Amino acid sequence: MRSAALLLSFFSLLSTCAHAQEKIQWDFAFVPYPASIQIIATIENGWHLYALNLDPNIGPVPTQITLEKNNAVKIFNTFEATSKAKQSYDPNFGAEVSYFENTFQASNRIFVKKATTVKGELTYMLCDDKRCLPPKTIPFEVKVTPNKLEKPN
Repeated sequence: MRSAALLLSFFSLLSTCAHAQEKIQWDFAFVPYPASIQIIATIENGWHLYALNLDPNIGPVPTQITLEKNNAVKIFNTFEATSKAKQSYDPNFGAEVSYFENTFQASNRIFVKKATTVKGELTYMLCDDKRCLPPKTIPFEVKVTPNKLEKPN
């Protein structure tokens, strides 16, 4: 009987984690002009994603994006959100937090010396008004091509 209860608990936890993947959809792309890597997330209604610049000491895990070193690409800065974050007091963490609802967009300017694949990882945490899902790290790859000197038509 006890092992049946443990098994049921395990499968409940597993289904919660699998369901969590449906709460957010990620898209990674190369934008040729100006050359940049763009990340777009579509967030399920009622859930939110924490901002890139959130103080990690507050409690929730901020969204973090890292790129692997690649000699064929020069990275100018860190990723910056191009969508506006909301701010509000979160009683669960006892602090003001910055987060995104519905959509999140970030980009990072790059200079591409030769065609290659840029690899990276994205770590994020989703919460609704009652609970937070465990932080998740996903790998991504984006094919990039050298910059053109002229603006496309």
